[in-house]
Amino acid sequence: MQNEQEFYRCLVSDAAGRTLKKILEIIRDDTLSDESCFHKIEAIISLYEELGISTGSRHDFG
Repeated sequence: MQNEQEFYRCLVSDAAGRTLKKILEIIRDDTLSDESCFHKIEAIISLYEELGISTGSRHDFG
């Protein structure tokens, strides 16, 4: 049981680490101007949605 718990802890930790790394890559993207800040936020929200994490109903790509 201990090994199974450790496996899942590592799995979640790895996924969280990869997600944070991707978010940092989006934020640090200097190819976007300050006016493109909206696009950085949109990219982060898209990442969460790709991972199946709801960002709430207030965000609308429409």
